[in-house]
Amino acid sequence: MSVSKIVTAGDGTSSKLLRKLGNKSVYKIFEREIDALAMYTLDQYRGTSVTCRYAIPPKFAHQESNADFMGIIHAAIAETILKHPVLQVGIIDAESMKPMWVQLQRLDMNQHVTWHFLDAATNSDDASQNLTASEVDGKFSDLEVRPGWRILILCQETTSTMEINFTWNHPHADGVSGKIFQEDLCQSLNTQTFYHKRMQQQSGSFVVELPQDPRLPPPIEEVCKLPLSLGYMAKMAWAEFGPASLAWTRPCLAKWAPFQLSPYKTRFRAFTVEKDSLSNILLACRQHKITLTGLLHGLALVSLSSQLDQETAPGFKSGTTVDMRRFLPSNPLNYPWLEATRTMSNYVTLMAHQFDSSLLSQIRSRISPKDKTLPLPVDVIQQVWSISARVRGEIKQKLDMGLKNDPVGAMKLVKDWRQQMNDTAKRPRQFSWWVTGVGVLEHRSQLDNRTPSRPDSSLPEDTWVVNRAQFALSNETTAAAFNISPMTAAGQRLTVGISWQDCICDVQMGNRLMKDLQQWLGQIAGL
Repeated sequence: MSVSKIVTAGDGTSSKLLRKLGNKSVYKIFEREIDALAMYTLDQYRGTSVTCRYAIPPKFAHQESNADFMGIIHAAIAETILKHPVLQVGIIDAESMKPMWVQLQRLDMNQHVTWHFLDAATNSDDASQNLTASEVDGKFSDLEVRPGWRILILCQETTSTMEINFTWNHPHADGVSGKIFQEDLCQSLNTQTFYHKRMQQQSGSFVVELPQDPRLPPPIEEVCKLPLSLGYMAKMAWAEFGPASLAWTRPCLAKWAPFQLSPYKTRFRAFTVEKDSLSNILLACRQHKITLTGLLHGLALVSLSSQLDQETAPGFKSGTTVDMRRFLPSNPLNYPWLEATRTMSNYVTLMAHQFDSSLLSQIRSRISPKDKTLPLPVDVIQQVWSISARVRGEIKQKLDMGLKNDPVGAMKLVKDWRQQMNDTAKRPRQFSWWVTGVGVLEHRSQLDNRTPSRPDSSLPEDTWVVNRAQFALSNETTAAAFNISPMTAAGQRLTVGISWQDCICDVQMGNRLMKDLQQWLGQIAGL
């Protein structure tokens, strides 16, 4: 919705209000704009990041601190920002029931991009993991005049790699958007446009002039129908607004991890699976007709079942995030410029999986609760295949249904998202874990951004290539206890991130979950 109201910033410049965020209070049912903003302003969620480790072309070797080299990187970032309107706008009235996007006239890149240099003796993986945890926990200031995103560039002496950590505020975009940003950034680095020369002429300052009429992506309900059956609406309303006392009786809820809104601190861990091992794992998945997402659910279920007894956790509920872009039409009538698969926005939904006490009893009878990770017995691996296949079937059923009876469609039942999130915090935690993957980061061709190119020796030696990609989330205090976030770059190794709120469980529990997943994926790779 376009509006003509003009607001004046602190520096005297005028900006135009663009449209309301997808707002359930006025029946704008765009999930992950208003509800994500409510979580942010209530300090229930802070940041999401996608980090890519780039191989620096030989012609730029050991020039990381060189002003011209830094200018090229800034120029590629600026070019990428100009492709995505959600990164060009601020938010006003963020704590009201009717927040709005506001047009900004320019961006000072020095406020958004930070360079961090490591000496040769520092362990770069440890430094990267610590910085990622710090970045996703960092707040975004001055929402009215500064878009909610930032970039941390990590360089190390004597290496030929550079990490670019892109972190953003969830009201602006979903997880897949971070992958899209990094794909477009890699393409911009490889096309080597001359935009950086125009920037460098401004007395060393990196200021980007922004378009006057950014085309914000539309809420999903403006391009698609979100049909809801009466039965589904009644079920959702009862689950959300039914008696609070009944909410505590469901056996699959994560009552072992009650909500604690403070202190807010994210624990983040990550491990990698090398290319050859990943190929073997994916082959095993195909042989058993499952997906990597389903496999991670199955392994997480076994890990947490072995750490929590039947009385503490008689059942589990987990979630899978689903990218809704697959359901959006390309170039719809009212938005002929929209190409959803390449658009940064909030087009994500969530589906649930439940695991009852009978299944957990079977798992617990076959694996002893130990303080350390042990190889999975053969019969437990067989059960993992079965659980993973069930999860895959549930995801397929959801995809086959399309947008019918989707939680996004039911968001119109909520009048006040800040009040809703406060009420949620008084109930038991629903989800023990989420698997929230963003898929494979493709290396875009320099000539056609829809055509992936292989990251192999056939590429020119001056090509920028991503050889490691990582997805990370801050803890969401009123959502899943653990976030499991797999990501890979095309033809490269898999990175699996795990994050949780520091105070909801012993740190050893999260460490054990990570070690279990890492060792068991390695075990499956060797079968």
